[in-house]
Amino acid sequence: MVMKKTVIVSMSMLVFLTLSGGCANTSQEEVLSIDYGSTEADTQTVETQDETNMNVGDEQDATVFVDEKLDENLFISAELKMPENNLYEYVTQLKSFDYDIVQEAISTISTGQNTEGTLVFDDGSDEFTGGSLTYQRNDMATHLDTYCSYAGEMGLTDDRDLSFMSKEEAIAGLQSFIEMLGVGGEPEAFDVAAMNQSDFENVKKAIMEDSDYQFLSAKGYGSDTFQEDLEVYRIIFRMNVNGIPVYRNEPNLRQTSERFLAYPATVTALLSNNGIEMITMMGMFEPYEEHQKEAVIIGEDGIKEAIMKKFGNVILTSEFRAKNIWMEYFPLLREDSFTEMELIPVWCVDFEVDGQSVEDSGYSIRFNAVTGEEIS
Repeated sequence: MVMKKTVIVSMSMLVFLTLSGGCANTSQEEVLSIDYGSTEADTQTVETQDETNMNVGDEQDATVFVDEKLDENLFISAELKMPENNLYEYVTQLKSFDYDIVQEAISTISTGQNTEGTLVFDDGSDEFTGGSLTYQRNDMATHLDTYCSYAGEMGLTDDRDLSFMSKEEAIAGLQSFIEMLGVGGEPEAFDVAAMNQSDFENVKKAIMEDSDYQFLSAKGYGSDTFQEDLEVYRIIFRMNVNGIPVYRNEPNLRQTSERFLAYPATVTALLSNNGIEMITMMGMFEPYEEHQKEAVIIGEDGIKEAIMKKFGNVILTSEFRAKNIWMEYFPLLREDSFTEMELIPVWCVDFEVDGQSVEDSGYSIRFNAVTGEEIS
């Protein structure tokens, strides 16, 4: 296999991630502390928990729906589900990829066909490359990715089986590829698009007629042609730790901290009947030792306290209502490093603002699920 090895310093990626946080804070003024005694509660319990901090091994799969006024213009109306198993905090670092191992993995999944391409990856020689790896079989790979992404956004494709390989086989093959690279966590496919030559022609036509994408004509998209037998899966993976998704910047990190906090862990792959067309990986980390430090997770009371602490010293002129609460692992970089990290469980909270949907308001906060400290 003939491949081009390129190792780059990606300061632009770092700046982009730092600036790509979510919505700015709502205009607020400082005010006296909140009177906790004035809260009104109507909590519907499926399985209740009384302790602010809880070892999930003591009470598993606890689910509670909380519908409560915390303070003026501050509410919570969300289901809270505690993790099913005991969780742990881990110390690890961003992945340094081995060139020979990557080559072998690409050859394996491509069955020895059409494996020439360009490989750009983090080999540990630069601290700003973010555990990243990118492979493109040729220049057309970027175009195929654009067509697949557009088709998914516009509902022009689905996750059906293609003739050269079933969807399940494609997912399993790419999972094996990711595992061959020796990264930490477990890859899970959560978005699959399947396209053939006819689909690409239809999507190309739609893009060329879309005024928002006219700039692609200058990039040669209008003259693209597709092999008659071309079939492509575009599969997006998330990385899981203990069955819990790792942060991948959805929703965006609001980045209120003065320091850079984390690289999102994301994997996108295009697999065709010719082999791997493209794969991009970011935020990959080294395998970690199991059960390093047990995490005692805060429950309902702890989350409410964290929300109150966040808003407790401000006058809310808009109504904030917590609507979605879920857990993820957050790869928090150490303050003195761009490569060493702590994988910690966090509670993610989506808010509706003045009745706007969560999608429209774009206001989300992450709290350390052990200490309740805001990560944002």
